[in-house]
Amino acid sequence: MEYRWELLPTPPQFNPQLSREYGKYAAKVMALRGLHTWEQARAFADPEHYSPTPSGSLPDLERAVARLLQARERGETLCIWGDFDCDGVTSTSLLLSALQPLGFRVQFTIPLRSTEGHGLNPQRLQQVLAQGCQVILTVDCGMGNTAEIAMAQAQGVDVIVTDHHMLPDPLPAAYAVVNPLRLPAEHPLRFLPGVGVAYKLAEALYQALGIPGVEQHLDLVAVGIVADVAVLQRECRYLVQRGLPVLANTQRLGLRALLDQAQPKGSVLPTAQDVGFRLAPKLNAIGRLEDASLAVELLTTPDPERAQALVQHFVALNEERKHLTQQVIQEASQQVESMDLAREGAIVLAEAGWNPGVLGIAAARLVEQYHCPTVLIAKDEAAGRGYGSGRSLPGVNLVEAIEAVRPLLLGGGGHPMAAGIQVDLSCLAAVQLALRRELAARVSPDHQARTLAVEIVIDWELLASQGRDGVAELDEVYRQVQLLQPFGHGNPNPVVALMNVRCGSVKLGISQNGRHLKFELGSRTLWFWQAGEELERWQKCQALDIALQLEADDRGRQPWQGKVLAVRPAGEWQAPTISAPRLQIQDSRQKPLPDSQQGAICYDGQEAENFVPPPKGKELVLARWPWLPADLAQLLQQVQPRTLILAASASPREQIPQQIAQLQALWQAGRRDPEDLAAATGFPRQWLAELDSPEQIPTLLMGRLQESQAFHRWLDEASPTQIAQLCQRLMQSDPLSRETREKREKNGE
Repeated sequence: MEYRWELLPTPPQFNPQLSREYGKYAAKVMALRGLHTWEQARAFADPEHYSPTPSGSLPDLERAVARLLQARERGETLCIWGDFDCDGVTSTSLLLSALQPLGFRVQFTIPLRSTEGHGLNPQRLQQVLAQGCQVILTVDCGMGNTAEIAMAQAQGVDVIVTDHHMLPDPLPAAYAVVNPLRLPAEHPLRFLPGVGVAYKLAEALYQALGIPGVEQHLDLVAVGIVADVAVLQRECRYLVQRGLPVLANTQRLGLRALLDQAQPKGSVLPTAQDVGFRLAPKLNAIGRLEDASLAVELLTTPDPERAQALVQHFVALNEERKHLTQQVIQEASQQVESMDLAREGAIVLAEAGWNPGVLGIAAARLVEQYHCPTVLIAKDEAAGRGYGSGRSLPGVNLVEAIEAVRPLLLGGGGHPMAAGIQVDLSCLAAVQLALRRELAARVSPDHQARTLAVEIVIDWELLASQGRDGVAELDEVYRQVQLLQPFGHGNPNPVVALMNVRCGSVKLGISQNGRHLKFELGSRTLWFWQAGEELERWQKCQALDIALQLEADDRGRQPWQGKVLAVRPAGEWQAPTISAPRLQIQDSRQKPLPDSQQGAICYDGQEAENFVPPPKGKELVLARWPWLPADLAQLLQQVQPRTLILAASASPREQIPQQIAQLQALWQAGRRDPEDLAAATGFPRQWLAELDSPEQIPTLLMGRLQESQAFHRWLDEASPTQIAQLCQRLMQSDPLSRETREKREKNGE
């Protein structure tokens, strides 16, 4: 697989204090991921310094808690309606084991993936109501079940929805709808999956009753969050950080048995990778191929023999799942290749022999292989229905495409990157054509570009010329990046590029079966999986660039092992050259501006894109710092000054609360035009154009203002040489046009 390598430079907001505390490599990665202040970095690295968000921040949660406490007091029967994936079964198990000791009369039900699909359905709902259930509590489902919820409410049964899937308009008429997507985009709870919402509900119940010990359920929270590929930032990251130690010492017999079977020998604390690749697939396998209720039994059983029996059953099912998945991938790939479907930009295929439980995994593999959004549909000809599962590319919203063809569907929904559909087979051909067109229309070359973002760059030849030990340097890189654990979606394991690795310093070989390529750097081994046939190609090169991730060595033979992602001849990389004229810096910070410079072009806080300077090549005075590096870049590229005069200092922040309050008041008064609001408040028009509601104002602006403050602090403290180096880089032509940047921003990239 060929990548375009993007070597990410150290951002100007880089905080030297973080380098001293965490090391230069970890500090650079933190800066690239938006962590610029000491407080941000410490809260990210150490959960002891993170302030958990109150459960009551979730809309309708307090109303849900009040109704559940009422049910407990009345002795009403509560039914937890779960879902069959790992997020759903951990959510169900968590609330079942959390509520029963509190005196709730509680039962649960989970529909079958193969015949019922996600969420509530009329047949099972009637069974639940016939059993005398008086309150239904959904977990990880319910947002797409307006009709079923209305049916239950009409019969006097209150439905409390806890879910994290896309919001319909209008919301279901449930007693309460607890969904983090109802929060502003920057809210700490926004990324919670189903199990995170379930935990927050349990936390609020325990607090309301004054009972300690809700933290014992964090083992299930960690498993569910990682398995659902939730964004490991803010509250999700905190919950996983807290949950992994609880998981290591879990008292759940089934989870303990599954962990012992899945975890590498010698491991002490399971990592997020252990959960994602060893634990979660086995819990998911039961819901894909059989009844997910068995997973809830495994996670709640007090019987050690039953736990062991279930684990063995799950392991066998997971092997069967692998076989069925590979079968679907092979058959789908043959269709794609024979009809050259990848050229169309989207893949939508259907087949009668496919197991619907493995379609999502197979679709994800095809997305990776062909870099096209993919929907696979299993045809149940006896029922006259098709059950589909899709995966997409970042920025290509699968749910939007499904909504565009909804009149042709029996049902569908999910997330922008993963969703499911149901279709009447009589409409199958029309659905395939329409959905393929809708997806392809949303795909651009930018979406399909395979870019490898490299955060840590090490010049191997330079290290050797300086007499430094490259392996020792990589050992230090590994030590530092471990401070950024847990890794996952939203916080990936950093990509490290070893540049200019001469053939004399690396030994190439292949695995015993010939399938994998091996690079030996001294006492450390790097593995390039499924690349054994490329041995001769790379042996011919005088020097290589190797992009990799550093991972723990499961077998304990070395401190870490390298997982190679890409290789290329070393000649393809060179340090960026400066083609702009040399920039002179005159430092007048904290000084009066000399009379000789009074007639220079002066930037005093205007919007950079609206700044119309005299002809290029003049002196430019920065009387105020631009808001962000992008604004400074735009200003420099417009003016192309020969001399930059620094006459600014960090803007005072005392007026920010009043400015935000003024902005909220103007918004409430109906003044929504970004130009008007910018003139009235002094905030950049581009920021104000992103606002959709008054609730977004504090969170969105405070995030930008924190970035701006860090940038201004750097400009205040940096030497003229450092500022000159930054400006020389920013004066280079932007590889992305303004139109391309706006398009990417619009698509959420």
